[in-house]
Amino acid sequence: MDFYILKKQQELIAIPADEQSCKQYLDSGYFYIDKVAACNETNALKALQAKQTRALKVPLMMALLALPIVIFAWYSLSS
Repeated sequence: MDFYILKKQQELIAIPADEQSCKQYLDSGYFYIDKVAACNETNALKALQAKQTRALKVPLMMALLALPIVIFAWYSLSS
């Protein structure tokens, strides 16, 4: 089942992916964050958190992998 993740101030909520109910929340001051697939609201919020964590980890891992190459290239060019 798909859920819309909405945010108002610091409150995150997950609602079933129904455009009509989403529009009501948006009209009451909520902002659309993302759409995730999950079996219930709690798991939908956890899926969003995992998605955001993964989005931070991938660039960090790429930078860490590139660091030895940059150091080696710098050392080779400076010699």
